[in-house]
Amino acid sequence: MTFTASRPAHTPAALPLLPGALPLVGHALRLLNNPAEFLTTAPAHGPLSHVRLGPLNATLVSDPALTRDVFLDDALYDKGGPLYDRIADVMGNGMLACPHSRHRQQRRLLQPVFHKDQLPAHLDIMAAEITHGITQWQPGQTLDMAAQAQALTARAIVATLFDGTLDPATVTTMVHDMSAITAGIYTHALLPAAYTRLPLPANRRYTRAQKSLRTTLGRIIAEHRARTADHGAFLSLLTEPDPDGRVLSDKDVSDQVITFFIAGMETTGNALAWAAHHLAQDLDLQHRVHTEVATLPPGPLTHAHLPELELTGRVVTETLRRYPPVWLLTRTVTRDTTLGGHPLKTGETLVVSAYLVQHLPAAHASPHEFDPDRWAPSQTKPSVPGSFIPFGMGARKCIGDTLGVGELTLALAALVRQWQLTPATPAPVRYERDIVIRPRHLHLRLRPRHPRT
Repeated sequence: MTFTASRPAHTPAALPLLPGALPLVGHALRLLNNPAEFLTTAPAHGPLSHVRLGPLNATLVSDPALTRDVFLDDALYDKGGPLYDRIADVMGNGMLACPHSRHRQQRRLLQPVFHKDQLPAHLDIMAAEITHGITQWQPGQTLDMAAQAQALTARAIVATLFDGTLDPATVTTMVHDMSAITAGIYTHALLPAAYTRLPLPANRRYTRAQKSLRTTLGRIIAEHRARTADHGAFLSLLTEPDPDGRVLSDKDVSDQVITFFIAGMETTGNALAWAAHHLAQDLDLQHRVHTEVATLPPGPLTHAHLPELELTGRVVTETLRRYPPVWLLTRTVTRDTTLGGHPLKTGETLVVSAYLVQHLPAAHASPHEFDPDRWAPSQTKPSVPGSFIPFGMGARKCIGDTLGVGELTLALAALVRQWQLTPATPAPVRYERDIVIRPRHLHLRLRPRHPRT
């Protein structure tokens, strides 16, 4: 830490403002147009720096150890700030967006669904749904891989959460609404509030999608409550009285369903698309993965095959390092404190980024290279705490992390078992303007492998 001669020794130097801030919008345009470049150059300005989200001055954390401190003390650094304000607009008090005061109760309510004893059944259902979707593709077909991966994971999450009771048209509508919502969250969090009130097409899509999704879920919940049979452990758990006899309102149930649908569809679907992109770019790596998958016996892929998919699992791990689910998260300081020697006042906003810390050269050699072999058993794993956090850390770590990794591994195995993937065009793949790290213009061509089934 550097101090000026004119200041008392106990007074920390002012944090630097990151370059590129504009009047009114701050760093919003940089975060919208090239978030990867903006985030990975921030550490050069120190472990803590100031970033402007619209007119709001926030503190960006660029150090893994300090990021870890923020994640591990969820009472001091509570969910909040402009990003979570927008997420709460969509998800209400679902487990992802709810404050610290409500989180423990919600996690206890939902933990049985994600208990380790339940995971094998969930994974087998997901693998069967994804495999079925993959077999519907045609040889020589060119796929919009991001859209197709979302469709696959949407089928999987519907089958798991709703016991497959939703009709295809409803699922399609929900997928479209979710995509419009996640794109709108990011833009609305970064730009001034006045922007959100303008009658722009993007704003109207965002508002319509929220209303449409709530209407769809209201119908689904009402139909579920009217049934006498149990259709879907997740929805049944939410609509039944808890041990104290309390029953969640339809709004509370809807909040949780939106939370897990977005988490199950958006984040997993995007990771699958990015993994497929890198396999298509590196045919040697794709051949190695296929060789591993080809050693499995004929028949459906299940959770029992996961221990045999070591390389496939490393591809998933490296995908989650290169493309963690979201660009950045915000937190609100709940009492006066210090972080990295710098004072923080109650109500201040912090910004943390898994993308940033997972691309630090000090933690990951050649961080912008896609290298699954960095996770090989023979390699030394990253020793910097807080440098691999795709699902967060601490009490607020994603409750479905193990399920998500298992689903991704089986989905990628099913994809490579059935198809050889090649790029359809030489055009570079870019990022969408979205809270999730979504590929844009990712088109792949299919060649059948004639797998044993």
